Amino acid sequence: MGVGISLLLLLFKLYKLKILKSVAIKATFNNKKIAVLPNSSQAFSFWNTIYLGDALNAEEKKQILLHEVVHVEEKHSIDQIFFEFLRVLFWWNPLVYVFQSRITVLHEYIADAEVITTIDKRNYIEQLLNAAFQTQEITFVNQFFNQSLIKKRILMLQKSKSKTISKFKYLLLIPIVLGILTYTACSEELNQSKDNDFEGSKNDDRPDYAALMISHEPKCPNQNSVYNKNLNNYLSVRNGKNSEAILDIISIETSKKIRTIHFFRNQTFFVRNIPEGKYKLHISYGEDYAEKTVDETCKGYFKNEVATEINENILDFDVLKTEKGVNIPSYNISIDMVKKESELPDESSEESNTIVNNNNSGGSEPKCSNQNSTYDKKIDNYLKITTGNNAEVIVQVFVLDTEQVIRTAYIKRGKMYFIRNIPEGKYKLNITYGDNYAEKTVDGVCLAYFKDEKANEIGEYTLDFTVIKTDKGYNVPSYNIALDFNDNDPIN
Repeated sequence: MGVGISLLLLLFKLYKLKILKSVAIKATFNNKKIAVLPNSSQAFSFWNTIYLGDALNAEEKKQILLHEVVHVEEKHSIDQIFFEFLRVLFWWNPLVYVFQSRITVLHEYIADAEVITTIDKRNYIEQLLNAAFQTQEITFVNQFFNQSLIKKRILMLQKSKSKTISKFKYLLLIPIVLGILTYTACSEELNQSKDNDFEGSKNDDRPDYAALMISHEPKCPNQNSVYNKNLNNYLSVRNGKNSEAILDIISIETSKKIRTIHFFRNQTFFVRNIPEGKYKLHISYGEDYAEKTVDETCKGYFKNEVATEINENILDFDVLKTEKGVNIPSYNISIDMVKKESELPDESSEESNTIVNNNNSGGSEPKCSNQNSTYDKKIDNYLKITTGNNAEVIVQVFVLDTEQVIRTAYIKRGKMYFIRNIPEGKYKLNITYGDNYAEKTVDGVCLAYFKDEKANEIGEYTLDFTVIKTDKGYNVPSYNIALDFNDNDPIN
């Protein structure tokens, strides 16, 4: 509707112009077409025709003709028609009207500047001030008498052109800009050199870049890093507030490290251009980053290492071609150290709790009670468990038919935990509520339990993790459950 109305307005303007041309008296001036309008003091031009009212005196006609000839020779009407079509197509955009107004002003400046080279500028200004203005409402014509432009045109006529020597002042900007660019480039290079001056095997001092507190890929342990500049993928890693971290990206197929990143607290880093393949993450937590050479390979490490872990998730960066195009995988993950080593129970005791850090700060799958756990790394499913504030929870996932426990998870009060990569099958949950987590060995099997047990139950629902193939692809089941000691129906 907007385009239609705008087009009708344009056609109406053309019709009004046609009416004016039909009643005008045809004449010529310097091989230019003149249309003399009877009983009118209007003056404007369009395309190759100048429209001039016969009520204007001889002096006015002379100055106006000189002005409008410039519009015709410079083909200013092409600019105006172009903006008229833009107004039809983009009628809703105010910038089109602003730009057309600006180009109209520029046209008048150009014509005025040309005229005052042949006639007296003072007389020309007086003629602009004293004329009786009647403006035809056709936006695409070059109007001589336009009240909204007269003030701007007179002010522009009063200005003098910059002297040639003044123009050379702008040349001074060139060395200034070049100096700024050189200074900026040198500053960036200096910062990069600081980032890359890392502690080697013979230097135990803290590296200079630590003062910058920016996560990065250290130069020494990344000497043999591999990149694929054709792949615009990324791995976004967010480190928590509890510790610095070193993350090694390891290829599952070759077991080789392809990238090392050093994280400061509360920082996010994007690892980019990762080659196709499947990878796992080796993570170390600690303080005082350092580097050493082992078997001619530079490695990053912490002098005060607190904990290490192998992230259970497999990151598949293989590019997939689908009907909709090419799918280039990228991932966002968070890492953080859950507990410091001093906070863990003594492994030599009967009740040792060797908790492996995971991607959730409120739970874990204890190493001892998960010695016989099973995973299917090809299936990216999960069982999300959220606990209430009344008790800690131990969840055992067991096979419905054989009652074999495939996973044991320990979740604190009011926390959330994801059990991932669960093999296909049907399972039920053995749920224990209590406090004071511990472990013990019975008949050679490590069992997780609470010293202060409050309740134990078998979840009433069956969790079916069988992958289903559909017309739209694969349906990989995942579940969310909420557990709390006081709930009548703890599994939702």
